[in-house]
Amino acid sequence: MKPPIFSIRPSGTNPQQYMHRARLFRDAASRLPDYLNGEQYWPKYAMLTHAIELALKAFAQFSIDSGMTRGEEPKQHDLLGWYRLALQYGLPDEPGVAQNLNVLNRLHVTHYTRYPQDPPTVVPDASSIADTTVDHLIFTFTQSINPR
Repeated sequence: MKPPIFSIRPSGTNPQQYMHRARLFRDAASRLPDYLNGEQYWPKYAMLTHAIELALKAFAQFSIDSGMTRGEEPKQHDLLGWYRLALQYGLPDEPGVAQNLNVLNRLHVTHYTRYPQDPPTVVPDASSIADTTVDHLIFTFTQSINPR
């Protein structure tokens, strides 16, 4: 497919644009393998954790735009901090999400998915926690940010 001569202008609210980007990163990650040559395929984790961060930030901005008092934003790319902020804004605390984010947060904050380091923890298969966590958050936030 040929690219358009002029790209479309982003539309929608800031939270909707964040969610759109989260879905784009999620979609790109879904086409990648979980493993390559016996090693976890780290670009997939990088995309999934970034999609989680975008979705959490979308919910925070949506909450503020809806009249909630702005909470203290977490430092850097702290997925667990953004999740705690989302809980303050009324997100129901689903079993297992915080545990999954705790594991993924160590990879995301330390940039382990992008740069070789001593592993901070044993990392489960991408499809076992990252995929389900990002899908859950995107689905949940879409109900508020893009109601139909």
